[in-house]
Amino acid sequence: MTNKEEVRSAILKTGTTVAGPGYLLTNDGTSNTLDLVTWGETVLGVSADESERDSSGLVTAAGATVGFRPLGGLLIIDKKTSQTFTTGLPVYADNSGLVADGDDSGGSTTGKIIGIYIGEGVTTSSSAGDLIPVMTGVGTAN
Repeated sequence: MTNKEEVRSAILKTGTTVAGPGYLLTNDGTSNTLDLVTWGETVLGVSADESERDSSGLVTAAGATVGFRPLGGLLIIDKKTSQTFTTGLPVYADNSGLVADGDDSGGSTTGKIIGIYIGEGVTTSSSAGDLIPVMTGVGTAN
């Protein structure tokens, strides 16, 4: 399942606003929010429009959402049980044919990075069969 044109939705870091389409976005640490890219950061995607406005038309400064298109191909991939993914977290191939978060993969010495998690916020599940959105082929991914 791949769709490079699908617009994803994300929450922006408090104080960050996007003036329109075409702005480069990155993850803001492990806070499950996006921010504008600065030098040396991995680009997750490109804004599809301006960030959210309130009912009076003012730009929302805290918790605003923005639509963006992933920079690389978007694949929906099955994950191992008991994994926790946050926006921008590297996703690794596991020895079970599924994907794992960095804690289970053994880091870069064991699991091979395949992409970056671009879901909305934290995803935690205790069962296999839950599919997650992974951006592949860019940045730190092989």
